[in-house]
Amino acid sequence: MNYQNFSFLLLSHKLTSLIVGIIFIIKLINVFPAFAEVKPQAPKPANQNNKAPSSGIVFKPRDRKPASENSRAGGSRGCAINNSIPITQLAPQAFIGKTASTRPMLVWYMSSSQMVEFRLFELESGATPKQIGEPKEISGTVGINKLKLPLDYPELTLGKTYLWQIAINCDNDVNVNRAEFIVINPQSLPKKQFTSLEGSVNYYIENELWYEALEEALKVGNNGKLSSIASKLIQNLAESEVSMKIETDIENVKNRTEYLQKISAM
Repeated sequence: MNYQNFSFLLLSHKLTSLIVGIIFIIKLINVFPAFAEVKPQAPKPANQNNKAPSSGIVFKPRDRKPASENSRAGGSRGCAINNSIPITQLAPQAFIGKTASTRPMLVWYMSSSQMVEFRLFELESGATPKQIGEPKEISGTVGINKLKLPLDYPELTLGKTYLWQIAINCDNDVNVNRAEFIVINPQSLPKKQFTSLEGSVNYYIENELWYEALEEALKVGNNGKLSSIASKLIQNLAESEVSMKIETDIENVKNRTEYLQKISAM
């Protein structure tokens, strides 16, 4: 065998090995496509059980029985200092609120620290409001103030309507806020277990229990600021009241709506 024939055979052998190698690689690619191309995976959908955004909070009670004249006879613009927000109850005033608690949490906002006089009344149709217990002096602070009905007051009665009043003195004037609520039977509510704070707030909203919903929403907050849930609730309250269109109290409702909107933004 001469040198040229040997070189030819050697070249043929190398080509054959190369072709076999290429075929082997192609087979590997077909068997293991992941080695051929790594495609970016689409992100997995969010867990449907995650907490819903606070924008899902909507307090829009269907049953909005207008409050009596007892709740509208009060208030004064003389107590707002430097255009600050006057003392403001964070509870329905234009209509009768609801609670299933015999000792509800009562909440209001203040722009200054001063003493607040608290009173509680029982309301009966056509009768003069009946005061429950003695007036109580409370040390109010700037921002959100909370008062659980004190133990020296009797437990409230299911089915009855009450009025809670707060008042402050300022510049030889008095600012009085009043709000009515009815105590409903908790046994009439559907039973439910909560896995999140927002879930419990939504449950109370669905059952139109303003006082419980706000109490829950105020359990969280950052640096004295309202949580997004509490802020949304107060916005909803303002919208619910202004939509009542009380012709005899348009100016007060307008002012109160403005105060509530400002408080919700804090």
